[in-house]
Amino acid sequence: MPVETTNGPKTEVASVRVSPLLHIPDILRELGHDPDPIVRKANLSLADFEERETEISYVVASRLLAVCLAETGCQHFGLLLAEQGGSSSLGIAGFMIRFAPNVRTALAALTRNIELHDQGGSLALAVGDKYTMWEYAVHQPDAQAVDQIYDLSVGIECKIMRELCGPNWKPTEVLLSRSPPEDTTAHKQFFRAPVRFRSAHNAIVFPTSYLAQGVDSKDPILFQHFEHETDTQRAHRPTNTIAKLRRYLQASLLDDTLTIGHIAHQLGMHERTLHRRLKEKGTSFRKQLEFVRYMAAQQMLADVTNQVSEIAVALRYSDATAFCRAFKRWSGCTPLQWRNDHLPADTGPENG
Repeated sequence: MPVETTNGPKTEVASVRVSPLLHIPDILRELGHDPDPIVRKANLSLADFEERETEISYVVASRLLAVCLAETGCQHFGLLLAEQGGSSSLGIAGFMIRFAPNVRTALAALTRNIELHDQGGSLALAVGDKYTMWEYAVHQPDAQAVDQIYDLSVGIECKIMRELCGPNWKPTEVLLSRSPPEDTTAHKQFFRAPVRFRSAHNAIVFPTSYLAQGVDSKDPILFQHFEHETDTQRAHRPTNTIAKLRRYLQASLLDDTLTIGHIAHQLGMHERTLHRRLKEKGTSFRKQLEFVRYMAAQQMLADVTNQVSEIAVALRYSDATAFCRAFKRWSGCTPLQWRNDHLPADTGPENG
């Protein structure tokens, strides 16, 4: 169903498999809470957690995490979920990587097929000479508890690497856009690595040499079978060029690959074809880029420690004035007005 932002564009409400959230009732009980009324506050029921293939709205899933955070006060609730997660939480996209020949192939396959599990976010694998960054990005507007979503998603990335490389594996660094919780012990214990909060990315960083490591359970025949199956499933999903474009734009927003040529290549089409298809839908590459910037800006503004000038730089605007002008065109108000209207009063407005 369409979601309308004030003076802004529309998008589709994405879905996500409930599997990574299956342990929420158990975690709530361990924290001393009755899960039934908490789950109902998010317009779900305990029956929704009985089948891992159940798909729910990404917005509803995020609302559930927000309610859990509010009711328990546990600022690392997403990490508690990640402890119970791993490749098996991600359906066929995660299951198939166990049979990949090496880590590079496994991560590339999961990054390519994550849409079969999650349509509200995307993965991106940036391979460098010395270090590789595996990133998750939320692109669903109106998602709540984004800090917990990122803790959960980056935590599952780390769990997957430990499945592939051994239980003692640890990243070089962990990047999280969220503000640090009052107590960072849980993050340090989970990742066993330095955690950089208030980052422009949500990712694990590790030596590129790990990509060449073989997978102990590799099986070429089974992997080829699952490649065919995932290709078939993706081919039979309703074609939504705009949704896919937004996923790639979100993943490329903060790096050097944000060109229409690169994005068209990612979508498997020529630039002219992408321009034509967008025109047929009454939009353009520039409009979609602005929309993704708007979504990213809202997420960054939700953290009161982010200065408007810093957000402008991160979103590749020439200066804060240009960013503020664009944001007012999207939302009808300035970034600071939006922050004051959308955040709890006790967070306080930004100075200056």
